[in-house]
Amino acid sequence: MGTGDQEGYPDNFMDAMGILAEKISEQGGETVGYWPVEGYDFNESKAVVNGKFLGLAIDEDNQSDLTESRIKSWVSQLKKEFSL
Repeated sequence: MGTGDQEGYPDNFMDAMGILAEKISEQGGETVGYWPVEGYDFNESKAVVNGKFLGLAIDEDNQSDLTESRIKSWVSQLKKEFSL
């Protein structure tokens, strides 16, 4: 998961999450917990692959009202993904 500001940084929103995922992959790790880009307003991101973020994208600056529900949904998704 990552945090960012889609209005202040629309051309590199969540880039750090994408850079980190690349480093994890280089070391043989696997990225899990992909998250849809719907509901966000940005131009570019290194964290988007095949139309999804490489993890949960949290924007407390502009969408703090959605944070709790996004986290709950993402955790539920992870539980299903890992049969927890």
